[in-house]
Amino acid sequence: MSVCIGLASITGAIVTATVGTVSADSLKTYIGFNYSPMEQTQFELEEPMGSFGIEYDVHKHVRLFAEHISTPMDCNDNPGINHAGVKLLAPINDFTLYSGISINHSGFDRRDKFNGPLGSIGIEYGSDVKVFVEYLTALENIDEGRAAIGVKVFFK
Repeated sequence: MSVCIGLASITGAIVTATVGTVSADSLKTYIGFNYSPMEQTQFELEEPMGSFGIEYDVHKHVRLFAEHISTPMDCNDNPGINHAGVKLLAPINDFTLYSGISINHSGFDRRDKFNGPLGSIGIEYGSDVKVFVEYLTALENIDEGRAAIGVKVFFK
């Protein structure tokens, strides 16, 4: 087993942190890691997976986001999976339930068996560091998605 964190990943981490640090408070960037203990068939990436993302809460119930997903366990996963969309939020005390829809295109992705749109449902806890559980799936075949637990570290 090898760990591959290449120049693109290092650059992505630096850019993500920089954008989050210098942007308005309402624009948040993060780096995350997650793991799925269950077998799934839509994502052809090794476990665990990492992500870079940016999100903007338009309203306390609406979030716009863009995210890159890849794995440090595979040296040949570039450019990973990339998607952007909207999530509907339901804050409950310190937790936030969400459901979302996003688009991706196979021309910008590699190592997946779908071509958007994607659906997600999940719950998150925290603010500067969020713990989350999420189910992400192609809407064309929702029962073959990926259930994962993870953490996101925010730069705002």
